[in-house]
Amino acid sequence: MFLAVVAILSIVLAFAQPVYRWVTPPGLVVAAVAGATLLPALLAGTAGAYALRLLERYPHEPQRGQAPMGWANHLVSPVLTACHAFVLLCTDWTLLVRSTPVVGTWPVVPSLLSIVPFLIAVVLVWVVSYPAERAVRQIAVETFIFRQRPVRPVWTLGQYLVNNLRHQVLFILIPMLLILAARDLIMRYDRELRELSGHPFLADVLLGGTAILVALIAPEILRHVWSTRRLPDGPLRDRLQAVCRRLKLRYREILVWQAGGLIVNAAVMGVLAPLRYVLITDAMLEQLDDTKIEAVFGHEAGHVKQHHILFFLLFALISGAAVTIFSVRTRHLDPQGTEFQLIATAVGAVLLLKWVVVFTWISRRFERQADVFGVRVLALGGLPCAGPCVLHGTPTSNPGPLPPRGALCSSAALLFGNTLNDVAVLNGIAPDARSWRHGSISGRSRTLIRLAHDPRAAARSERQVLCVKWVIVLVSVGMCAWACSEINIWKLLNLAELF
Repeated sequence: MFLAVVAILSIVLAFAQPVYRWVTPPGLVVAAVAGATLLPALLAGTAGAYALRLLERYPHEPQRGQAPMGWANHLVSPVLTACHAFVLLCTDWTLLVRSTPVVGTWPVVPSLLSIVPFLIAVVLVWVVSYPAERAVRQIAVETFIFRQRPVRPVWTLGQYLVNNLRHQVLFILIPMLLILAARDLIMRYDRELRELSGHPFLADVLLGGTAILVALIAPEILRHVWSTRRLPDGPLRDRLQAVCRRLKLRYREILVWQAGGLIVNAAVMGVLAPLRYVLITDAMLEQLDDTKIEAVFGHEAGHVKQHHILFFLLFALISGAAVTIFSVRTRHLDPQGTEFQLIATAVGAVLLLKWVVVFTWISRRFERQADVFGVRVLALGGLPCAGPCVLHGTPTSNPGPLPPRGALCSSAALLFGNTLNDVAVLNGIAPDARSWRHGSISGRSRTLIRLAHDPRAAARSERQVLCVKWVIVLVSVGMCAWACSEINIWKLLNLAELF
């Protein structure tokens, strides 16, 4: 769902008014908004009811009910995004909001009100999905009981909505609102800025700088949006800190992500070490032993040590540069003209392809690299190897002083794969269910076992990811240089030297 939030807020940020204006009568505009708000909920409700019937009919095969829920989640978010993108780009909804007395004179408020129907639609989707989600969570709770682990009650509807709102909407909405506020303020004084500096694109430069600043400080904001606390002193904290020392991993703090005891997950956020946080959910601490927590921690450490967050920001920077170039090149065109619309459509299609297809492909390879890193962390931590193993040989033999380049410990790979499977089951997710960014849990586990038995394949995988990173760097540098040339950044730098 957070991807839908990113897409809609990006449209609001990029376009202050509709591009196509296919629906202009107020009555039809309101009808379009109502339809866009209700249609995703109808789809989610239908899928949830079907999933519930399957869960009740096949209580011993919960994956039968989990499968349609997974497909519904993959379908509902694109439908939700498409419906409200249509409202923002093809109807006069934003113009109606801005023409409302008082509203149009305040920074941020018009933009925020224009996405209220979208936020209502998101909440409605969650409300109608709750019965099926509750049933799946109940299965996870039964798993907790079977494993003789701590159990907490399944969320009430209110707790479910609050949890989703904090973790899927607010953590994107709050940083984006800061950027929207900066945009509205900068645009309000655009003429004064141009007259003062003599630079026609100073506003674009200031907005870009604000976006970069918000991206850098976002972790400090998000640790408060999400409910977090410091991981208490104890054996686990000592163990994780020892891992960080071995890896030379710098961070601000290791936090417990308080998610009601029902989400088994971990995350890392922050490019800069002073603002970098590693988060482990309360349920992970309750449901997994320390070795498996170390495995998950190693995966998150892999994202940091392999600089995945930085490369994702560079990937996003490519989009920002493309939008800047589009804005400069089309500034002289009529926003309602055919030429502007055709160019906007082409740019939008390219960005959609970039984020839906290219980003997915890159993200899955980054996840695989982080998985491999997690396996190496377990081996470095002294996990006993039961063999046979390309890295360690067998319990009665030694592979020699120089194991093959890229070799992984088979026992560590097996334990890491089991950890992934545990995380899926404890979250009520079928291991074979495909994920947009990560692939299926079972597929990831099989890949690790294959790489552990084939060091050459592991080395090829690392080389492929390295090539991907170089392409991201080269494209982002090229696009940023092009954007800087379009806005004549060099003139602005000369003005700065005068001061």
